[in-house]
Amino acid sequence: MKPMKKIIFILLFCSIAYRSQCQFIDTLQSVIERRGSFSFCFNTRDSYIGNNDANIFGYMVGVCFGKKFTIGGGINSLSSDIYETKYTGGDTLKGKLNFFYFSYFVEYIITLSKHWRIDLPVSVGIGSASLQYTDNNKIISQTTRAITQTSKVIIQSNRVIIPIEPQVELDYNFNKYCGLYTQVGYRYMLVNNTLLDYNFNSITYSVGVLIYPLEIYAGLFPHTKLAKMIED
Repeated sequence: MKPMKKIIFILLFCSIAYRSQCQFIDTLQSVIERRGSFSFCFNTRDSYIGNNDANIFGYMVGVCFGKKFTIGGGINSLSSDIYETKYTGGDTLKGKLNFFYFSYFVEYIITLSKHWRIDLPVSVGIGSASLQYTDNNKIISQTTRAITQTSKVIIQSNRVIIPIEPQVELDYNFNKYCGLYTQVGYRYMLVNNTLLDYNFNSITYSVGVLIYPLEIYAGLFPHTKLAKMIED
């Protein structure tokens, strides 16, 4: 390609990119200026922690503007049982991995048709990862010789974590009450717990059924204040 053609191509590309960015910003600004509606959801995401399957449960609440842009927050926790074994004083202790964080998210929604849409959420979280051991001891009474079992919970290697998770979700809605979805994303640890010998970076994925309980509530009780907030 000749130098002049290269310059024209670069200028044309920059012009298109600039116009697209301006259109996106204008659309986003007009959407945010609208009255927001309350939304919430919960989901499970499959992933990996080291060589272990790791299911993450999440619960999110937020505000949706014009059914195009949502901001909010939620909680996420490891629901799979992942253990680490250690030996101390002749005893075997199994430490359960705790992985929990609060998250803040923004989501851009692209409506493709009456039934199809694409969600583009990005979340940043802060929480902790640790190992929880349960130390069981037997105490024998000197007088009655009765045996009492005691348990002591020990938290070790507890450190702050900060994950970021970009995702892409494709939804098919049968109606405004239910549908199907498939989601793929990636969990990257901006701040990791280096005391634990686990790799928390992982692809995330999920396939399931969409249920919109707020829409169902609004359909059953259309004249309530909450229903009006949902429908706005």
